[in-house]
Amino acid sequence: MKANEKLQTPFSLRHHFILSPQADRALTRLAEVHGDTRRSGTSKGLVIQGPSGVGKSTLIKEYVRELESAQGNEAEKRSVLVVEIPSSPTKKNLATAMLTALNDPYADARSHSAEAKFARIILLLTNLKVEVVVLDEAQHLVDYKRNDAYEAADWIKSMMNDTSITFVLVGLKRTEGLLWANEQLRRRFSATVDYNRFVLTEATWTQFAMLLQVIRDLLPVRSIELSEKQMIRRFHLASFGLIDYLIKILDRAVWLVQNRKSEGISLEVLAEAFRDEVWSGAPEERNPFDPAFDFKPLIGGHEPFENFDVIAA
Repeated sequence: MKANEKLQTPFSLRHHFILSPQADRALTRLAEVHGDTRRSGTSKGLVIQGPSGVGKSTLIKEYVRELESAQGNEAEKRSVLVVEIPSSPTKKNLATAMLTALNDPYADARSHSAEAKFARIILLLTNLKVEVVVLDEAQHLVDYKRNDAYEAADWIKSMMNDTSITFVLVGLKRTEGLLWANEQLRRRFSATVDYNRFVLTEATWTQFAMLLQVIRDLLPVRSIELSEKQMIRRFHLASFGLIDYLIKILDRAVWLVQNRKSEGISLEVLAEAFRDEVWSGAPEERNPFDPAFDFKPLIGGHEPFENFDVIAA
């Protein structure tokens, strides 16, 4: 029975919240802004911006879990509403996305105007006692350069005027550009958290080593030391400092060990996991876990992190 249970719920690091310094800082700031809203009774805004793969969505899930745990069995209460902003945002389709997230049966009603949808959202937010609204993929408000997107941004501002809720914009680094294009929105979202990838410096080296050690302690199989100096460099180059890639590589390594009944995670297993999850065509000298690796960043042409910082900006 226990063996069957393990097969049904295979190990994944994604089942664990791994607290990095970036995550700790963002959670602390989110709790502070949320607390300020509660005390003042006035809507406040927070921007959490950073590249894809750093763990922004996981951070929000953890905050939701913490709030739900604190509120207990208040079934009528919904502390956090998470909404994904449409790729081509308008007042009406953003309202539809919010109503859908609120489980409104009339969310898709085409006969309802944007104004009617707005009024219904305010009513539902109030009745469900929503305290935090998270608007994910907020860079769409910047990318979609039409009046509709700016109207959608103004619509968010109007919602803040009519509620006493914390609003959180989560997106890529360019999300902040929305605030510079809209002075009133900038005033409401004066708090910003830069949630960046790990960049190895003298100051962050120990932090990255501690992160790898925490991850190693979670693994259900034996493993070589992950926080040894050379391994730190290998993992940083293999992941580009993005926790999503660390998880992909190590989840795959665990699977390889368990399914082959190997002794544990070795450099060879990690090299195979890197090929499986990050770069299938990696030459030996460009695979961070191969003994022949040249220890140069994987940012060249057709390499995994080519132009990554430019694309994620």
